[in-house]
Amino acid sequence: MKTLIALALMTLCGVGLVHAEIKAFSKIPSEQRLSLSKRLDAYVHAQQSRDWEKLYDFVSDIGRRGVSRQVFIKAMQQGHGRTFANEPDLLEFRPKLAEANDHAYDVYGCAKAEREGENYDGVAVIHAVREHDDWLFTGWTFTVPNEPCKALSDSSWQPMSRIVWKLPMEELRNLSEDTKNH
Repeated sequence: MKTLIALALMTLCGVGLVHAEIKAFSKIPSEQRLSLSKRLDAYVHAQQSRDWEKLYDFVSDIGRRGVSRQVFIKAMQQGHGRTFANEPDLLEFRPKLAEANDHAYDVYGCAKAEREGENYDGVAVIHAVREHDDWLFTGWTFTVPNEPCKALSDSSWQPMSRIVWKLPMEELRNLSEDTKNH
């Protein structure tokens, strides 16, 4: 009996989380909300597990900068080392709000990340675009240093500035010619 109750509670919690995500996407066409929620979860999971090969399939054309899967994986490995990292590893993202941005959407939420053993948390944004009849992502970043997640509880919250997502992912911006050609 306890197992059934526990299973029921987990199911209800899961439904509640999906409902919260769907509510966060209220400005996105209703027929696309569930697919965005699922793709966003898979994108975050690929980041969290450092599965760069899988992550490649979730990154937009602009985010990839036209590099091959092999070059992308190499750049991600270089940028996300365990003892030295140029970029933090996204560990968790809970969406709270989506805003239109240049024919796409900026999804704001509470994120947790790690870089070189240091933990970070706060408000972050992931840029979601519809490409190739699916949701893809140009990248993610914290909004401002140390902006606490509780800021998103304020219904009047707005980002201090909007990011222009016309550049590839940070990990791909400074690739050497040697890396690009291999």
